[in-house]
Amino acid sequence: MEKNFLLSIDIIKDIKIKHLIRIMRLSVFLILVSIFSIHATVSNSQNVRITITEKTLSLDKLIHEIEKQTDYLFVYGENDIDLQQKVNVDAHNKTVSEVLDNILINKGITYELVKNYISLRKADISKSETQQNKKISGVITDANREPIIGANVIEEGSTNGTITDTEGKFSLSVSNASTLVISYIGYTSKTIPVKNQTVFNIQLAEDVESLGEVVVTALGIKREEKALGYAVQKVNASSLTSAKSIDIGTSLTGKVAGLNVKNSTEFNSSPDLKLRGETPLLIIDGIPYSNMSLNDVASDDIESIDVLKGATASALYGARGSTGAIMITTKRGSKEEGINVDINSNTMFFAGYLAFPKVQTSYSRGSGGKYNDSGYIWGDRMDIGRTAIQYDPKTYQWREMELVSKGKDNFKNFLQFSTITNNNISFSQKGKYGSFRTSLTHVYNKGQYPNQKLNKITYSIGGEMNYKNFKLEGTASYNKRVSSNNNGAGYGGSYIYDLVIWGGAEYDLREYKDYWIEGKENEQQNWYDYNYYDNPYFKANEIIDAYDTDKLNVFLNSSYQITPWLKAMLRGGFDFYSDKEEWRNAMSANYAWHKNGSYGIIRHSGYSINTDAMLMADKTWGKFNLNALAGGNIYYWSDDKMDSRTCGGLTVPGFYSLKASVDPVNAMSELKRKRVNSLYSKLSLSWNSTYFLDVTGRNDWSSTLSRESRSYFYPSVAGSVVLSELIPLPKIWNFWKIRGSWTTSKQDASVYANNNVYSVSTNVWDGLATAAFPSALIGGNVRPQKSMVYEVGTAMNFFHNRLYADFAYFRKLESDFIVNGGVSGTTGFSSVQTNSKEERLRQGFELTIGGTPVKTNDFQWDILTNWGHDRYTYHKLDPDYSSKKAWVKEGARWDWYEDNDWDRDPDGNIIHNGGYPVKQNFKTKIGHTGPDLVWGITNTLKYKNLTLSFTLDGRVGGISYSTTQQMLWNSGQHVDSDNQWRHEEVVNGNKTFVGNGVKVISGSVERDPDGNIINDTRVFAPNDVKVAYEGYIMTYNDAVSNHCRQNILEQTFFKLRDLTFTYDIPKTLCGKIGMKSSSISLTGQNLFLWAKEYKYADPDVGSDNLNAPSQRYVGINLKANF
Repeated sequence: MEKNFLLSIDIIKDIKIKHLIRIMRLSVFLILVSIFSIHATVSNSQNVRITITEKTLSLDKLIHEIEKQTDYLFVYGENDIDLQQKVNVDAHNKTVSEVLDNILINKGITYELVKNYISLRKADISKSETQQNKKISGVITDANREPIIGANVIEEGSTNGTITDTEGKFSLSVSNASTLVISYIGYTSKTIPVKNQTVFNIQLAEDVESLGEVVVTALGIKREEKALGYAVQKVNASSLTSAKSIDIGTSLTGKVAGLNVKNSTEFNSSPDLKLRGETPLLIIDGIPYSNMSLNDVASDDIESIDVLKGATASALYGARGSTGAIMITTKRGSKEEGINVDINSNTMFFAGYLAFPKVQTSYSRGSGGKYNDSGYIWGDRMDIGRTAIQYDPKTYQWREMELVSKGKDNFKNFLQFSTITNNNISFSQKGKYGSFRTSLTHVYNKGQYPNQKLNKITYSIGGEMNYKNFKLEGTASYNKRVSSNNNGAGYGGSYIYDLVIWGGAEYDLREYKDYWIEGKENEQQNWYDYNYYDNPYFKANEIIDAYDTDKLNVFLNSSYQITPWLKAMLRGGFDFYSDKEEWRNAMSANYAWHKNGSYGIIRHSGYSINTDAMLMADKTWGKFNLNALAGGNIYYWSDDKMDSRTCGGLTVPGFYSLKASVDPVNAMSELKRKRVNSLYSKLSLSWNSTYFLDVTGRNDWSSTLSRESRSYFYPSVAGSVVLSELIPLPKIWNFWKIRGSWTTSKQDASVYANNNVYSVSTNVWDGLATAAFPSALIGGNVRPQKSMVYEVGTAMNFFHNRLYADFAYFRKLESDFIVNGGVSGTTGFSSVQTNSKEERLRQGFELTIGGTPVKTNDFQWDILTNWGHDRYTYHKLDPDYSSKKAWVKEGARWDWYEDNDWDRDPDGNIIHNGGYPVKQNFKTKIGHTGPDLVWGITNTLKYKNLTLSFTLDGRVGGISYSTTQQMLWNSGQHVDSDNQWRHEEVVNGNKTFVGNGVKVISGSVERDPDGNIINDTRVFAPNDVKVAYEGYIMTYNDAVSNHCRQNILEQTFFKLRDLTFTYDIPKTLCGKIGMKSSSISLTGQNLFLWAKEYKYADPDVGSDNLNAPSQRYVGINLKANF
């Protein structure tokens, strides 16, 4: 097996860099072949016979001959066994056991056969009890009798010690009077007197009485949480595998303090994650892939998720880790020895709406109370016997018909029953010296609109091996995602735009399912409108935006334990993606790329390479521990894009090809590349598991900066003190830790941001190409963006760890922003690239409180609450380049929202002119977009074999513009527009509406450029002018781009995010049907929504651009383990 790995190493040395992808694939193949070879060889090795012709040879040569003729591998300590000693051999057609029995019996060597390994050991020699030192040995295991690798074995009161090997074994010279101290992070330490004992079998128990949880930190290094000087939060990976969604990012909502997850209701859309207000770095198995997202990771493949908060936590990743990181560790085997097969199937179905746009169905299409083709829904009253010339979808003719509301449920009739299935099957094997796992996941989502189908397949393979002091582990994952049609979202392109905002109830949409006019297929859609809107069925099937994406990521990590305290590591990661976006629209499309037909294709591909080499040391002297590493990283990123589309329409209806372009094809290409070379180091010191100090430093050399400034260094310092080890605390107070950290990080420029590049266009004048020099003056000595962060926090445990709390305060000061500032027109440029003197401050707090309020033999209640708050403000203004808005001041919030408010009197009443509301001709600050608080509460209640788990989460504060609300009013579709004023105006011709507010009867007002009143002599009176209701509402709710104050809404909401009710089938019953374990669960997602101001759209995504209806899902989950 190891021979195959040596072969792969030789191959890698001989092949050039340009064949890197081929090498990666070959290496993964060799991993698979090598691990499978374990099973192929073990069964035959014990019966293999060997022949050695030499009668006398060295022990080293004997071992070589046996390994050559068999699949056995020898394991031994070089200091214990004399490999040069001569041995007499009688080996003609004999088994290995027969040969070794004859040779080693008189050499003081014992051996043990384990699968295809032969372990050689020096035979124990009895020593006198009066001898001062003797050699002891033993094995350290956990509660599952699995070996613990790297456990510390120290002679108490001295620096004499060692660590366990890959089999959990150790040996040490001590005296009879000594005492052994055995410890390992996450486990309770043991103290054992040696006395006359020479062989020890020691079992360590998990430490549930201390904050000894092990978390994955930067570079994939596992550390004890109490040793960290920054905030880290662990997510229970098993909670992600029941109510499985399309994207695991959604399942993180409410689970992490300070993590704001904005979930969209649109088809094939991923949630937007912000950690402390910024996008965190995603790291999978220690590799910061550039092209991977949470959507590309199957929930069943995740072993653990650790969220590192702030720049200090991820300082070793450089600029990319300056916003914190989400660390994902994937599964590479099973927890139990042997072969395991796991099946996890989750299916969820549509079960109603949480937010749905409501419309009036009493008035037809038209304006001024008459049915016409104005595009609005301010037409005539229906269902009172009135008629109008209307379009007949059966005859394709316009004829007079009665105005009846036969399309009251047009939108609901168009929507389809949606489903989500997420199925996984995995195979894993764990042996004494390694493990292996392969997994296949299929996700299918049938969207709520016709022709919306998403298929996602994820195949992963991984494993790890241990041989003596060498360890090799690796994973590979392939993701295939195909989406039939992503079109149908946003203002102008959505189905809500056609059916809800601008579609009346005077027609029945079901009569338009045949969306082509007979005899004019591929040329003319069957629809009543020729200018603005499209037949929704035509849009679903003939206006297509389809995606086909392939992604591959590979990770290999090798390490060698040079000494018990020194280890070398080499790690490499590669990811590649290829994306094909193909869009088209048929002829007669009103809102698409071209009314005469269009076709386009974008091919987007890219890859990144991450390579690390590290040397790590971990040494303990009594109560003092030193942990250090030094390493280097090479990061390379490449992205390639080609975009081609037809121009002027299609020459052949229904023929979607670039060759069908009427005019020359419009094509463009783009290539971006970047490289960053880095050196980094870390020093961690601890004393008596009480005082902890971390110091890191990293220097990057980035290709996107000028030579003068491309090298930049950033350090970090973090520390913690376990006060509960120093200060006597009340009995109910079990643990108390304080921590703090500081770091400086820098952010380089984007690709080509610091280079003067021409933009070249083709077919501009009579088929000629043009080239334009950039309008911005760039290429100067621009410094990288800089940030300085510090954080303080504390963690406490009470009531024997039944209650715990963690609090963190962070402060991040940002400066040296790279901006395009104004420049004199005489230079020939419109702007100049420079560093702004503006400084911004991001600060906030996070609070986590959790525990187990109730715990009995049969019942247990666990609760976890998360609270996060952050603010982004101006710390210092640049007199040249900072905004000149009146509200932009030092200390003021940066996330301001401005708009033209209604003109108001001193009491806040809206001022009217001629009966209509008047807008201010200057902008004012309306509020702020960021939330004041992000929170989540997860409860888990378990009674015997039943478990109920659910999460509530939400946001408080923050405003956004509701396109849905404003345009429902503007178009005449809002449900509340069906009232007495509209009826009186349309049916009886009487204008009776009077706007609420005041009018000016005399005087005037004088303002400064910012809108502040300088002189005001106006006299106000209540508005009493009657006007047309239609005209007033369309003024008060203007066109979509003119946001009106009453439609800028607060986003406060909360949701019942997910729920699972699980029954664990008794193991006795599972055993009877050949299973190790099994469970069945009722699952639900997006079950309930309460919103303070939003009524017709879900504010979860943080904006409203005609958001698709928010759906509730319920379903069933089945798990089985064989």
